Amino acid sequence: MKSRLVSILTGAMVLIATTTVVQAQTTSLTQMFPALSGVSLTPEQQTQLQQLSQLTLPEVENVLTDEQKSKFQAELQEGKGVRIALLSVNLSSQQQQQIRGILQTQKVQISKTLTPQQKRQVMQNFWSLQQQGN
Repeated sequence: MKSRLVSILTGAMVLIATTTVVQAQTTSLTQMFPALSGVSLTPEQQTQLQQLSQLTLPEVENVLTDEQKSKFQAELQEGKGVRIALLSVNLSSQQQQQIRGILQTQKVQISKTLTPQQKRQVMQNFWSLQQQGN
């Protein structure tokens, strides 16, 4: 009985992990990192940032409830950015803190990947997005 339950749970975990990986692969870099829009990246940088995206989305989703996760994934599939998708799921203050920490770590990793010129462009894009309310 226990081995059957373990088998079922293992299968469910693999299905969840596979769904998360597929979702991460279909999320564009500009959905994940809107401030990178228009920044010329080398293929190596694109690969590094895509890998970061694939690591970050599952971390964010682990903070969400099942209902929030479904809504979040639906928003991403509609082409909305991660920030907009997160705003739509009504995060608790604890969830906001956890996600803020994840995204802060992500920001540090992005910074390590970019050149000084690219960082300036990202900052310009960031301020532009802030003024637009995105």
